[in-house]
Amino acid sequence: MMRNRLGAVLFAVGLAVAATAPASALTLPVIGGPGLDQGFVCTSGQCPGTPLLTLSGPAAVTGSITYHEGTSTVDITLTLTQDADFGGVAQLLAGTTIVATDVPVMTFPIGGGAFQIVQLGSAQGLVDPLLVDAPGGLTVLSNTPSVSGLTCSVGTGSDQCGVSFGPGGLEFHSGLLGQDLEAFVTFNVNVPEPGTLVTLAIGVAGLAFMGGRRRA
Repeated sequence: MMRNRLGAVLFAVGLAVAATAPASALTLPVIGGPGLDQGFVCTSGQCPGTPLLTLSGPAAVTGSITYHEGTSTVDITLTLTQDADFGGVAQLLAGTTIVATDVPVMTFPIGGGAFQIVQLGSAQGLVDPLLVDAPGGLTVLSNTPSVSGLTCSVGTGSDQCGVSFGPGGLEFHSGLLGQDLEAFVTFNVNVPEPGTLVTLAIGVAGLAFMGGRRRA
């Protein structure tokens, strides 16, 4: 009986912590949204204003976005789970992964306990692996795109994050066109309510605690 009560307390604590305690590191897994939903391939130095190729449609992604309160930085990992097609001429293939660490940000409240995360300064990402396909072949010249426009809403009940990579640093040489190209891609994803994550973690601990008592 005592262990059952302790398990219930753990679950209740989950609710309280989710409502009141700020997290020093808050990881938001990608749970949906359009994913990669804007993209351009251009002659080097002309993206995104003068595209040669445009993304045909959104491509789903998985990954996570982690906010570090102590350092006011964000880490990003996004992996394509389906091919991203640029007009049937070039593709970023499923499995392509973009990572960025220590992206500087600031936060500000937007009401009701929710807040916004906004990129504050420059940052650089890494695309590894970078999987591409195109007629005549694409030779990767650079896979370290600039990171721009990072924004996340947290605690709104319908949280979302958006971020762009490139144009600088994401560059190719086209065998078909015989020229250097660069890409600019934008991701928009849905992420879960952070309180849900905390409640689930501690609540599951409480249920496991009670379950262990029943088996004893």
